[in-house]
Amino acid sequence: METKFFLNFSLKFSFVFFFIFKNTIASSITGYELKILIEDWLKKNGNQANITILKDLKYPACKHSNIFINDISGNSKLIKVNCVGENPWQFIVRNKLNIKKQEIKKQEMSKFYALKNYKDKGSIIFEEDLVIIKTKNRIKNKFISDKLAIIGKKLKKSVKPNQLLRYSNLENDWLIEKNSLVTIVNNKGFITIKEEGLAMNDANFMDTIKVKNVKSGKIIVGYAKNKKKVILNTKQN
Repeated sequence: METKFFLNFSLKFSFVFFFIFKNTIASSITGYELKILIEDWLKKNGNQANITILKDLKYPACKHSNIFINDISGNSKLIKVNCVGENPWQFIVRNKLNIKKQEIKKQEMSKFYALKNYKDKGSIIFEEDLVIIKTKNRIKNKFISDKLAIIGKKLKKSVKPNQLLRYSNLENDWLIEKNSLVTIVNNKGFITIKEEGLAMNDANFMDTIKVKNVKSGKIIVGYAKNKKKVILNTKQN
């Protein structure tokens, strides 16, 4: 009889202990469990995981379907865990990424050209006028690194010594220059009419150009075909 009583008591005590223990476990989520959840989430999203959470940390239990994990930093460095269950809570942890900082490349020195001495607008630049200046952080398309693009050119405006030369400092290499004698070509069907003309403005290839007919004095508009030829129709050869 005593044995039976003791057995029944033990079973009841075990059941009560199991029930209390089960409820205790189910009533919270630990820091260790949070760590596993976050690490799995990071790995599934192709990110490194290096987080530290106290194992003894506890939050109210939350169904997995009610747990949402988000990257609130945009670079996987700050992760937010949000529970939207009956006992809502949120938790933010830092993900210490072991990404080595890229070494800052040493800026290469570039060579550009400047004038040794002051030169006035309209002056022609000769090789002996030039000096090389080495510098950093310069846009190659802005300053001139090819001396052949400078020698023989005229200055569009006055330039001080040691001032890096820009293409905008130089007068354009016009295909046809103002006041140049040109041939005006007008193709009419099978007939080609050629007359002598005087360029009234500068023009590059296929730019519009005003030309004064030397014989008639009439000013017409054509297109610069080459250094000596102005055509009146863009379809002309």
